[in-house]
Amino acid sequence: MSSTGSSSFPRSQRLKSKKVSELVFATGLKLKAPPIIVRYLDTPLSEPVAAQVMVTVSKRNFKRAVDRNRIKRLMREAWRLQKVELENQLIADEKQRAIVFIFVASEMPNYEIVRDAMASLIQKMLPTKTAQD
Repeated sequence: MSSTGSSSFPRSQRLKSKKVSELVFATGLKLKAPPIIVRYLDTPLSEPVAAQVMVTVSKRNFKRAVDRNRIKRLMREAWRLQKVELENQLIADEKQRAIVFIFVASEMPNYEIVRDAMASLIQKMLPTKTAQD
């Protein structure tokens, strides 16, 4: 898998497979930290990375593409800066995870709101050692 400790977000870490994303929505686990919902599933991925991520924003709530793109940029940046702990744990457990972040609020957020929600979701997604023992 990829090297640990990198805070970049290369193309190999982006979830682009329609089959895998449909599987995540159909059978994946769901967590909430307003204004973001995350769906994730431990599944083999096409790339040798710990996690592949997709971000989505509803066209119903944000009609203008520039608004949707700004929110997606904020979410990707928050993920990029905070993903290291989760990736290291997945690598240690030799797992791969497909993750979909969904922005559900109807007003434009600032970066601090997105960052805090993302940090909360990443902590909730960390595998617990008690479940594995």
